Amino acid sequence: MSKLKGSVIGFGNIGQKLTRFINEERDDAEIVAVCNRGAERLAVARDEFGLDVSHDPADVICRDDVDFVIIASVNAAHKDQVMIAARAEKHIFCEKPIALSYADAMEMVEAVESRGLITCVNYSLRYIPAYIKLKELTDAGTFGDILSLWIIRTRGYGLYVGGARHKAVTKFAEAGGWTIHHACHGIDYLYWLGGRIKRVFGNTHSTAPEGEEMCWGMLEFQSGAGGMVGDSVSTLREHHTGIIGTKGSGVLSGLGAEAVLKIKPEGTDQEDEPEVIPVVDRKIKGGGMGHFLDCVKEGKPSPASLREASHSVAVACAIQQSARTGEGVEVPA
Repeated sequence: MSKLKGSVIGFGNIGQKLTRFINEERDDAEIVAVCNRGAERLAVARDEFGLDVSHDPADVICRDDVDFVIIASVNAAHKDQVMIAARAEKHIFCEKPIALSYADAMEMVEAVESRGLITCVNYSLRYIPAYIKLKELTDAGTFGDILSLWIIRTRGYGLYVGGARHKAVTKFAEAGGWTIHHACHGIDYLYWLGGRIKRVFGNTHSTAPEGEEMCWGMLEFQSGAGGMVGDSVSTLREHHTGIIGTKGSGVLSGLGAEAVLKIKPEGTDQEDEPEVIPVVDRKIKGGGMGHFLDCVKEGKPSPASLREASHSVAVACAIQQSARTGEGVEVPA
């Protein structure tokens, strides 16, 4: 099979990292063209990476030699760019969140599925060994029937009141708010573990004039389980994920190679120490890109498709709605 060729929309940190991964680590694919709205990064793509460049997404998406498109632009642009790629019948690797509303997400899903395109969303927790291990144990029945699960993450960037100016906070309309921009990671992971979420009660806060810097969501799953997602841009960087089931409990905590997964079955004495499994909370090289390219080569759908990702958009939007109204919100089925 000849080399797959792709284009990148948005040449910031993520776009550049994915381009390097493909062009330096994969011998079956290459990036040939880049679109970026700013001239400086477009010059980097041209002069340092040797790629064709344009300010117009259609120029690099609709090329005859392009098989796939990486969409790593600002959140608000994802829908329009996915629609261009769908009409051009290009396979799509999209950064999260896929859209800023559930209606837009479903329009995108219809566009790609009606054309039989392979899509993958870069939800990084699905490509981190520690989170994969917890998923494998859950699927193997280690914890029995799930009763409760949660994920809490703080990003270590800092609050507006302390002088930090995260773009997802200061550019609310472009990013969609911290809940949609970043808490979507945790929402997607809990969905991956526990299935569909049917109802939420949300709360958000910010020290900035507008936007969100932290969010909390109480979750009710279709299965009957309860859960919680918490996410913040605050100055401390920490991760904590847990699951309680009828057969036992597990807690994943720590960062990088210092992360640990503790497991303790039901029926053991309080004095018994839990089993401690060393794990790594660090994304594998290239994140989901290797998986996506393999799917395209083999002509098989990805389990991390746009349709899968549409649920995290629905839940994030419901959390925001609940935070505004002070009432619980049903999540679209």
